[in-house]
Amino acid sequence: MGTVSSRFYQRRKASVFDRVLRRLQAQADARSDLDWDLHFVDATVVRAHQHAAGARRSGAIGG
Repeated sequence: MGTVSSRFYQRRKASVFDRVLRRLQAQADARSDLDWDLHFVDATVVRAHQHAAGARRSGAIGG
């Protein structure tokens, strides 16, 4: 028995997730639950404080 990540990578390499997705899409398409003309794009932007990114504080040596 491997770790969660090792099992995940084994299943990904074996295309298990691709097969599951294709089967779910086929089932939903057969029920006319899919609109193939509708697309969504998702993005997340998280701003961090400049010091969290490693910027030197004023008055610091070399800064």
